[in-house]
Amino acid sequence: MTALDTGVAAAIVLVALTALAEQLNVVVARRTRVSLSGPFLVAAALVGGPLVGACAGAATEAFTTEDPPRKRVVCAAAGAFQGFAIGLVGEQLSHRGVSGAVVLATAGLLIGFALNARVVLRALGRNGNLRRELRAAWRAIVVAWFLPAPLLVAFIHLFETTPGLALAYAAGLLLVAAYANRFRRRLERALAGERSRARVDALTAAPNRYALAEALAYEQARIRRGGRTAALCFLDLDRFKTVNDTYGYAAGDRLLVDVHHRLRGELRASDLVFRWGGEEFVVLAPHVDRTELADFAERLRLLLATRPFAIDGRPRTITSSVGAVLLDESRTADEALEAAGRLVRKAKLTRNTAVVERPAADAAA
Repeated sequence: MTALDTGVAAAIVLVALTALAEQLNVVVARRTRVSLSGPFLVAAALVGGPLVGACAGAATEAFTTEDPPRKRVVCAAAGAFQGFAIGLVGEQLSHRGVSGAVVLATAGLLIGFALNARVVLRALGRNGNLRRELRAAWRAIVVAWFLPAPLLVAFIHLFETTPGLALAYAAGLLLVAAYANRFRRRLERALAGERSRARVDALTAAPNRYALAEALAYEQARIRRGGRTAALCFLDLDRFKTVNDTYGYAAGDRLLVDVHHRLRGELRASDLVFRWGGEEFVVLAPHVDRTELADFAERLRLLLATRPFAIDGRPRTITSSVGAVLLDESRTADEALEAAGRLVRKAKLTRNTAVVERPAADAAA
């Protein structure tokens, strides 16, 4: 094989590795991912020259099919310019020996990082300060470009004597990164599934107490930002023990599932229904104010009382007791939940009743 053939083959491999590296996203901060194409682009430009660097930069958009064509063309042009500039600098520097490889890798990484930093500069706010998310993006770019520096030095030094071995070394690194990325994604999916199952009631498939705590925190944060208040209602099925004793526990479980389905089907899409435990449910209804709280609690009670449920093949009317409070800025979510629990216990004294918390002024009067 001639030297020209070897150079062309090496150039093709370098461009292909850069294009494939663009598809690997590494998590470097919360909600921040970066591709591995930067160091591979620098390697291709430094050992292959400006032309190979430009081809490698343009190839980073070869497999990015989810972006619109115009954006892909712009990004490919920017990558080609980046690779060409790094290749020009590489031609001007001598890179014999380990020290030369260090100088060459450092120069290439600095130029590539400087050209890539425009993404962060465009993200600057009007007052010149970076928000927390943008600081994470800045750290991501630094990690992506400078953490692989020792590997890049080893590649450049090895490429001087045995190009084939250097290319195999680069391909091996990319393969290891691909397998690690695949393992990370599989682990993320498994963790996401576990988190989801931990927040869902196994019987009714309704969100459970853990999901309720998260929803209450989110809702109170929305209210503090100036949003409307919300209704927080405890719902306790009346005489549920009688259903278990008469028809069996399996019938009682099916009734709980039917109650959740009815509540979920009749309420607004924004209203959330949680399984608290036993025969108790909690309903969180955003955008409900003080004047609407009593009507909402009464509607919640009527959703169960006005239509019978099928229990063991026979219709049976099931009523509920409801305790309703307003979720606002005056107290914590736990205090509001405790107040709703006290009211539902008060409603259980008469059953089939909705008890609503009155404002402090009305209570004093």
